[in-house]
Amino acid sequence: MSDFALISQAIPQVFTLYNMLLIFGGLILGMVIGCVPGLSVTLGIILMLPLTYTFDDPASAIILLLAVYVGGMYGGSISAITLNTPGTNSAIATTFDGYPLAKKGKVKKALDTSLFASVFGGLFSAVLLLLCASLITKLVANFTSVEYFSLGIMGISLIAGVSGSSLPKSLISGMIGLLMACIGMDAVTGVTRFSFGSATLKYGIDMLPAMIALIALTQVVQKLRDFKVSGGKLDDARKIDKQGITKKEMISILPACLRSSAIASVLGAMPGVGGGVAQFLCYNEVRRTSKHPEEFGKGCLEGIAAAESSNNAVVGSAMIPLLTLGIPGDGVTALLLGAFVLHGIQPGPTMFTKQGVMAYTIIIGCLVANVLLAPLGLGMTRIVAKIVQVRYTYLAPVIIMFCFAGAFAATGNTKELIICAGILIFSYILTVLDIDNTPLLLGMILEDIMEQNFVTASMSYDRNYSIFITRPISCVILIVTVVLLVSMIRVNRRIAKLNAKQEAEMAAEHAKMENA
Repeated sequence: MSDFALISQAIPQVFTLYNMLLIFGGLILGMVIGCVPGLSVTLGIILMLPLTYTFDDPASAIILLLAVYVGGMYGGSISAITLNTPGTNSAIATTFDGYPLAKKGKVKKALDTSLFASVFGGLFSAVLLLLCASLITKLVANFTSVEYFSLGIMGISLIAGVSGSSLPKSLISGMIGLLMACIGMDAVTGVTRFSFGSATLKYGIDMLPAMIALIALTQVVQKLRDFKVSGGKLDDARKIDKQGITKKEMISILPACLRSSAIASVLGAMPGVGGGVAQFLCYNEVRRTSKHPEEFGKGCLEGIAAAESSNNAVVGSAMIPLLTLGIPGDGVTALLLGAFVLHGIQPGPTMFTKQGVMAYTIIIGCLVANVLLAPLGLGMTRIVAKIVQVRYTYLAPVIIMFCFAGAFAATGNTKELIICAGILIFSYILTVLDIDNTPLLLGMILEDIMEQNFVTASMSYDRNYSIFITRPISCVILIVTVVLLVSMIRVNRRIAKLNAKQEAEMAAEHAKMENA
């Protein structure tokens, strides 16, 4: 069946009343969660996962999670502009110009610029996803288990390379995740592994409780600790004025939006990059090519546009390697990969041949979510901005309740609560040791895919393990993995230096503004 025929079947499935309500609800929830410092897009997706278990259509579940993703990426800019506190890591660069502009009494203009750039970047990458996904799939249609195992190596290596400040610690985290996923009954031989005679571990660790403990509950504990250390202080949201962005200003920031969206779409399609890296590279590139670079850091609209269009452009492009290769583009799509698996969807080259309608339903749903972000953002931003005033001591108990309820709902067995609590303690210990748990989670997700393909490849080639190097495509994948890993380590170091320099400059500038 042609791609056009698949798209024509997918469009009516997206534009059902049920799916449209899911998109609206997901966008609003994403905006709220992204807006509140300490909450995150990953937390929103994890909280929604248990609710999607009741969905008859797996595509509707993924569309809802993508809507939360899209809304959350924009929502992070609201607190970045009003409080100088990014709601998400991908909104850090937004504070460089968003908050100074808000300090000048132009909060509405800053928020409108953020919304315009977010929609532009999101649509840019969503259209790119629609055009490129099937083409990439056809290019990798002849992959065997050897190439799939090499892709698994690429996924976990690249995520480890951009997670945390230490590559060795991140690699250790990924290896721990692989070992944790090995707990329980071996799918190939039926032998029970690493259960230590415990009935709780006999059947392994369910993915949903693990994700809830590693991401959601760990973040809640960290935020409560920070809230306690800061004495419970949280600035009030600034009053939003009525002077928004003009058409002339929209036209003036279009080049910045286009440049940032293009760069971020390329970076987002590289597994392991994500919005955190893209925002800084795009911000500095736009500043470098701007006619007025001296205005950056002082409330420049181009700066806001560069930051926001880049982190939203990553949303669609990060889905490209997930849907076409079956490996996540960033931490959030790693969770989405878990959601695919939980709903019986196997992303990768075969998805567009075996589940083509579902694939295009998800892609078009992502596109529609970015379109609807514009009217929802205009109507809801002022209301959502007030949510940052809610004390975190009120939010945390509600979040914890939903997390444990979701863990229990995974299987309806109380052993999941025990596992969830145990992983939470272990995850927090890793956090104290400054070991990022994102590679750990990805290791758990990819282990099953990697193990099955490794066993299949070794049996098919009579345990000739050199096949992973001698097969040309597999060898190229492994070489590209090493090259990208080394390059991203260098980029991270550069970004860290730029980030430290800009934060120092912003702190000095804010101090002057406060004293003025």
